[in-house]
Amino acid sequence: MGKLDYSDRDKDGKAVFYVLLWKRNSITLEMFDDYWRNVHGAVCARLPGQHQYWQFHLAHNEGGIWPAIEGIKYDTLDEDQFDGIAELTFVTEEDRQIWFNAAAILMDDEHNLFSKAVGYNTSPGNSKTYVDGIGIGDPNGKVDAMKLHVMVKKADAVSVDDFRKYMTDTFATSVVKSDFALKFRMHLFEEVDNTRPDAAGVVHFEPEEKQYQAAFEIAFSNRLDMEWFFASEEYAAAIEDQAKYVKQISPFPERTAYTFVYDSQMTLSGMRGSTSAQLITDIGATNQLRDDIVALILGK
Repeated sequence: MGKLDYSDRDKDGKAVFYVLLWKRNSITLEMFDDYWRNVHGAVCARLPGQHQYWQFHLAHNEGGIWPAIEGIKYDTLDEDQFDGIAELTFVTEEDRQIWFNAAAILMDDEHNLFSKAVGYNTSPGNSKTYVDGIGIGDPNGKVDAMKLHVMVKKADAVSVDDFRKYMTDTFATSVVKSDFALKFRMHLFEEVDNTRPDAAGVVHFEPEEKQYQAAFEIAFSNRLDMEWFFASEEYAAAIEDQAKYVKQISPFPERTAYTFVYDSQMTLSGMRGSTSAQLITDIGATNQLRDDIVALILGK
């Protein structure tokens, strides 16, 4: 009996806006987490056009996780250590533009949370979930798996096309053959739009030399499975000639994940904030899900 695969549930999110987020220096990480998931997330969830909206709250890349290959850099400078990723998916690029047009309302709130926010777009087909054995696609808290969000920079000597071909035809194809890879989702980025102005002390600019060209989300059932994966024939095939195509791999462990829009509908976290959603779920307050209460909360 093969393992369950839920990757098909992501197929309609064809265009992605993927934002790396640095917390504001004057607030604690706990305050950052709480405000982002309970206040900012609920505002963002109300903007039009979204198909999926996840927040990934991350630990810094402190090294010691990814096996080293000569010629590839694995550490991350202090100034490049971000604290979270907002991933928004859209059925069409037009839907993404609708969201962009409405998102100016978020700029004033960015100042409360972030010191820097760098957004990457992917074109349709360049964000893909290859395999997903995690049963819950709309988490609200800690996921029962070891998950990493891994940022990738291409080698200077190769073209974007050759880099992408390696990432899809060699790396991804080999990784998903492993029974130890519980989830694998990959993004191939366009260049950062540096014409986006800074806002209220929040930096939106990223120099070309600091930009990433890809990222992937990979999960394992536990740390032991991760180590078995790194020792597998499938991983050996995935990294063949990797240093020819890749110059930096930076893994950021996931602390928690939250979902605010799913299947083009606001989740309970999107409507009420993550903490309220968890309280409603834990207490079993079904009355809070009635149409009249939802209409009241949404102002309908």
